[in-house]
Amino acid sequence: MADVSRNRSETRLPERANIRTVKELQPELLAALLGGDAVVLDITACREVDFSFVQMIEAARLYARVVGKTLTLSAPAEGAVLDVLRRAGFLDQVSPEHASFWLHREV
Repeated sequence: MADVSRNRSETRLPERANIRTVKELQPELLAALLGGDAVVLDITACREVDFSFVQMIEAARLYARVVGKTLTLSAPAEGAVLDVLRRAGFLDQVSPEHASFWLHREV
């Protein structure tokens, strides 16, 4: 899952990232955050997602900020991830910070 270098770690999340799997994904994501100053998440394979996935990513993003690290997505949210963000109302009045992180755009 994680490819860790000195200061940067790249993590590709699997197809299933939902309530059944986030408990397994969370320690791997934390390890990536502990292993590098900058973590890039690849969520392009995520096809089976729910809001627990979004909550995990948001918690990781906030944790990274608190400990002085960065967490970014390798590509903007699309497909199932974008659908979950929309259904949850996450994008109704999207903040500049969320637009930048999830959509790679300015508001």
